[in-house]
Amino acid sequence: MTPTPWLDTRLKVAEHAAAALADEYFGADVWLVGALAEGLAHQQSDVDLLLITQEPVPGPGSRLIHGIRVDVRAVREATVHDWHTLLDAFTVTRDDIETFRTVRARLSDLTLLRTARPLPPAPDHAEILAPEQQATYQRWALADRCEAAASLAEDLLGLAQAGLYPHADLVWDQLARVVAQAETVAAGAPLLGEKWLPSLLSQDGADRFRPVPALPEPRWPSAAVHSPFFASVQARLADALLALWPTDIDTDPGTVDEAGLGGFGWLPQRYGDGWFLRRGDARVQLTDGRMRAWQQSAARRACT
Repeated sequence: MTPTPWLDTRLKVAEHAAAALADEYFGADVWLVGALAEGLAHQQSDVDLLLITQEPVPGPGSRLIHGIRVDVRAVREATVHDWHTLLDAFTVTRDDIETFRTVRARLSDLTLLRTARPLPPAPDHAEILAPEQQATYQRWALADRCEAAASLAEDLLGLAQAGLYPHADLVWDQLARVVAQAETVAAGAPLLGEKWLPSLLSQDGADRFRPVPALPEPRWPSAAVHSPFFASVQARLADALLALWPTDIDTDPGTVDEAGLGGFGWLPQRYGDGWFLRRGDARVQLTDGRMRAWQQSAARRACT
């Protein structure tokens, strides 16, 4: 990201706070976490630090350094180890998703791990997460965003059926941001707050900021039964998933289109045991070949 005066100032404050914490808590590690660790800051940004200790310590809380608030969260090494364990493998399946619920509840903690930078920087530039764990984080985070998109799609369907179109428009706007988050995660970014999407969408460096892509404007009530406007959501989520679970299996159209699985509300998901489409509580399993066929069909509909 482009350096800014407020970013540089906060990084210096973080280093100052880390040195003070190291003196107060001998043997503890201090990590810079969150958006600031990813080079993202504004003129009112706080500094977020993790204090890693062997035993529980009284919460250091917050402090002001040069007028900048520093929030310090103390966690035990054993807790951080538990977080690491959740990133050892992407284990969710359709028959047993309890682990998924656990990971979704801890995703903010896992994002701290994904963004963590030791202070002072480790001399060997060692990463907090191994490359395999970073890849597993991406899959959990993308699965989370796809789950959020499916929940919003279910709301859309219900609101449209009830004729509550102004309410549906609000959900449609939410869905645009969730889809954009899915795309940034698939491109390698951590799952940060929505306010950082314009920067995260510009990771290729072509632009400093990139607006959240707008979704086609639905025209109610026909939009609830005429699905092409929804196809852009389907195609973009499918592209994001296929970026993390690529397949070179030949397409297998089968009966995907004929079964109505490209209609309003149907969205893709990928678990450890394969692909499926979901609309509300209905789930339909797909092979790799049929998933590719479904994605291509969604892309064609999105262009019409």
